[in-house]
Amino acid sequence: MRMWKLPLGMLAVAGFVFIVYWGLQQSEVSRSLPNDIILANMQGEEIPLSDFSGQPVIVNFWATWCPPCIREMPLLARYAEKEGFALVLINQAESVATIQAYLDEAGLEFEHMLLDSHQRLTKRCRLEDCRQRNFFNADGGLVNEHLGELHDRHLDAFIQQQVN
Repeated sequence: MRMWKLPLGMLAVAGFVFIVYWGLQQSEVSRSLPNDIILANMQGEEIPLSDFSGQPVIVNFWATWCPPCIREMPLLARYAEKEGFALVLINQAESVATIQAYLDEAGLEFEHMLLDSHQRLTKRCRLEDCRQRNFFNADGGLVNEHLGELHDRHLDAFIQQQVN
């Protein structure tokens, strides 16, 4: 009767080790900038996220139908002009016409406005809300996530920690 306990115990330990290893791998995927994803910009050009490697990156998910997103866009426009990091805005499956109409009406312009029309990055980052911001260091590692409206203090803290 004891002979089956040893193989069963070894199988249980091996299963546990596999689950922990798999979980860590999955966690690592969502904890780094997904360089293998390519998104289109407003002109239809394909932009690989790997283009932002080697510098701190703020990824800002947004939509024109999201009131907090709209309120923070002027703040983001001010910070987009600063140097030493990339501010990448990822629109959530809206048309170029809708996005451009909003930007024109608000008098805003962003260098790195990308479209996630197939929700690839949204799924990879396990986005739960379009008001999520992911902050990555120059090595592509996730250093902070922020859910909700951004303020100067959030952006200043990231810049001080990762850029200065």
